[in-house]
Amino acid sequence: MTILSKIGHVLTTDLSKDLLFKRKENQSDEYQFLEELRKRRSIYHLGKKVTHSQEDLIAYIKEAVYCCPSVFNCQSARVVILVQNSHEQFWTMVKEIQKKYMHEKVYDGMALKIDDCIAAYGTILYFEDQNVLQKLQKLRPLQADDFEVWSEQSSGMVQFAVWSLLASLDLGAALHHYNPNINEQVLQQYDLPAHWQLKAQMTFGSIMTPADAKTYEDEHEVFRVFS
Repeated sequence: MTILSKIGHVLTTDLSKDLLFKRKENQSDEYQFLEELRKRRSIYHLGKKVTHSQEDLIAYIKEAVYCCPSVFNCQSARVVILVQNSHEQFWTMVKEIQKKYMHEKVYDGMALKIDDCIAAYGTILYFEDQNVLQKLQKLRPLQADDFEVWSEQSSGMVQFAVWSLLASLDLGAALHHYNPNINEQVLQQYDLPAHWQLKAQMTFGSIMTPADAKTYEDEHEVFRVFS
């Protein structure tokens, strides 16, 4: 057998099998990733039966936030994690604030939703640091208006990453937006900088009632593929 034929034999046997094996591994990983994404749903009936330690959960959430992209890597996301008493006190405060802004009949229904939030294990508050964004706006004045849009996109990615992380840990979560009514008091309550702008509040905990089956728009309405 010539040297060229030997090389050809190796390439079509050992290496190709190895590559095929690796490809199957990668495909399995990819499908697993999609399965984890499908777990991410809005779960409103949450509980406190969380088996993960508080320390581990906080470490996981921090890592998920650090993994997220941001415009020019400015890392403008700011996150407050509330558990135990702080979590319950936060939602009690939200209930009191909302009562000032809502009609009594409307408030009764809202109060029940907030009680569901109190029943959860914890809350994550998502902020964007306006000082970071304003510095970028000064450095790039021609794109100044775009930074507000990019900031919202960055915050959304952080929220999605943490939400997906929690789902991968078999925990439920739901995103809430009681801001801007609560913004000022939240900053005061936790002694946070005035330039932290609250974007969303996420409750999380054990899944007491799973979400209903999700429906999807027809792919022909959603996607366009060109080649």
